[in-house]
Parts: sequence; C-alpha cells; structure tokens
Amino acid sequence: MKTWFDYMDAHYAPQPDAVQDQNVDTARILALARRKAGLDPAGQEETKRFDAAAKTPAPLRAAPSRPARRRRLWAAAVAAALAICLGCAGAAATGVFPWQAVGNFFGADARQQADSLGMPGEGLALTQSRDGITVTLEGALDDGYMLYVPVQLTFDDGQYDPDLEYALMTSLRPNKWVDGWTSSGSCLQLEDPDPADDTIPLLLCATHQGVGAGETVELQVQAIYGRTEGDNGFTDAPWRWEHTLSFSFALPQSQPAVTVAAPAGTAEPDTGVPIAQVSLTPMRVSVVFQGHPEDSAVRDTLSSVPVAITFTDGTTLELTDDWGNAARSAGGANGGNSPIGGPYYQVSVAFGTLRDPADVACVTVNGVEIPVA
Repeated sequence: MKTWFDYMDAHYAPQPDAVQDQNVDTARILALARRKAGLDPAGQEETKRFDAAAKTPAPLRAAPSRPARRRRLWAAAVAAALAICLGCAGAAATGVFPWQAVGNFFGADARQQADSLGMPGEGLALTQSRDGITVTLEGALDDGYMLYVPVQLTFDDGQYDPDLEYALMTSLRPNKWVDGWTSSGSCLQLEDPDPADDTIPLLLCATHQGVGAGETVELQVQAIYGRTEGDNGFTDAPWRWEHTLSFSFALPQSQPAVTVAAPAGTAEPDTGVPIAQVSLTPMRVSVVFQGHPEDSAVRDTLSSVPVAITFTDGTTLELTDDWGNAARSAGGANGGNSPIGGPYYQVSVAFGTLRDPADVACVTVNGVEIPVA
C-alpha cells in the first residue's frame, strides 16, 4: 500500500536532470551577479567551473554531519533566493537611481535637482538572460510623462560585435485596463565606460498615459538589433535577436505636471491650429493643440514647431533635439484619455536638464507666448 510520502515522491520530487539544469542556471546567474558587482572581475573561471560541474558526475562522498548539512542547506536557500530575485520578471526597488550609469545625460547636478523636486528615481534589480544575451534594468526615473530606464546588455563570449550599434525594441504596458492608453518609446546610446568589454549601456525612454507613481507597469523587450550607420541613416540591421522578456515594476515617485490653459484665441501661426494648454514637468514641456488634424502635413508641422522656455530670472532656453528621439515626441487621438477632454494633438520637448516648473515664466510656441507665472 502506497503512503502519502510515496505519492509525493512520485509526483512532486524533481527529476535529476531538472535539478542539475536548475543548479547550473542558478550558478550562472550568481556568477553574473558577482561579476557585475565587481566581486569576481574575471568571472570566466567561475562560469567554466559551473559548466564543468554540470557535465562531470560528482564522486561519492560521505554524508556531511548534521551541522554542516544545515549550513549547506541554508547557503543553498540563500543562493536560490538570490537567483530567483535576479532572474524574475518583477522585483521591488533596490535603492537609488543609478546616476553613474547615465553620466551627465540629465545635467551635472541632476541627482541633487531630482531629489529636491521629489523625483529621485529608484534602483532596480531586474535581470533576464536568453540565447547568449543578458538584459539588466538598472533603474527607473519618471517625470510624470516619460519613464527613463538605464539598461545594460551583456553578451556571452564571442557574441559582441564592436562594429555594430545596438538598440532595443520595447513596449510599455499598464497592469490594468486604461482607456485610451498611449505609449511610445525610443532607445538611446549612453557613453560606454569600457568599450573593450561585452557590456553595452543604453537608455530606454517611454511615454505613458493613465498610470501614476506607485502603479505597476510591464516593460517588454521584444527584439535587439545590431545595426550600422551610413550616410543616409541606419541600414538594415545585419544582426537581430528576437525573444520576449517581460519586466514588471512600479513607477517611481514623480511630481504632477503644472498645467496652464492658453489664452482664448491662441493658435499656432503657421497652421492656425488652436493651442489649448501647456504642461510642464521638471524635464519637459508639452504643448496640447485643440483637435487632431487629418492632414499629415499639418501634423508634421506641429511636430517640429519651435518651442522655447523663459524663466523668471529672464533667461531663455531654446529647446532642440539634442537627445534625438527622446527629446521630442508627438501624437494624439480623436478620443480616449484626452488631456483636454476631446480630440487633441500633443507635442512634448525635453529640456536636456532638470528644472523646477515654478521657475518658468512663459512658454513660447513658434513666437506665440503663453504666460505660466
């Protein structure tokens, strides 16, 4: 007669191959974590040792004493927990935003400015690997309109090609139903502190609408491209990695946007499209036009409209596209989650630094001044 213990052993005990594979995966993740943390700069010998252990049967040994067995079980439990945290799709914040990863991308005093403006960002410990590529989300910084995520791509030996420029194809989704949800993203190259290694730093930028600080979003990495740049822009990517990796985390703290209605009758002069309002965050200004033009030429004109900021001290900042695709975004809809309750078209431009919206006196859209303070 079979006992309950016989049934559990037969149906729930992991098979030897599965246990071995899991131990090897855990070892690989731990080796990568130690290498990234600087605890094992070489890293390769550790990985080779794990590979060899996976292929070589372990010799017969005497059973360890009970105290030793307890210590090993405790160490194994800690290692497994660490591996799960490193490889899981979602995890809690692990500290401050990694400002060192983005260098001076947001300005030399960005960290102090972010702290004072109530948007310090958060560190993340989200890592997943697939087919020789490890994707690590290092942190999340949010200005209430756009999410910035420093990313590290780590290639297995022999996979990285220094002649290619790498980019990610991603999508950002809320964990709940959001009527009229809109999102757009881009991927920017960051300065590589060590071009000789197999790790590439990138910055993901994604707009979001309908969710706020503390709410969970899912960031999906759907493809990685290795491309080259010619005289007419980027050519077809000669290398491509296609898998889906999903990372879930909560949006970090951010300040609500400062929104000001434009005076009645205010319009963009080249198209005549009415300007409904302007919104300011510590990192960008958004201009919302009344209605959603059907003419693509009109939309193109609005998308590239000149925008400038005048501060209360009298200084003026002309907003350019120094950040590439992350500097300016545009779009709208005939319905859904509209910022003005009806059809709209919105153009958003980044400052290139962090500024307090309270210091802005007016926003100038193609020569038309809209008072803020």
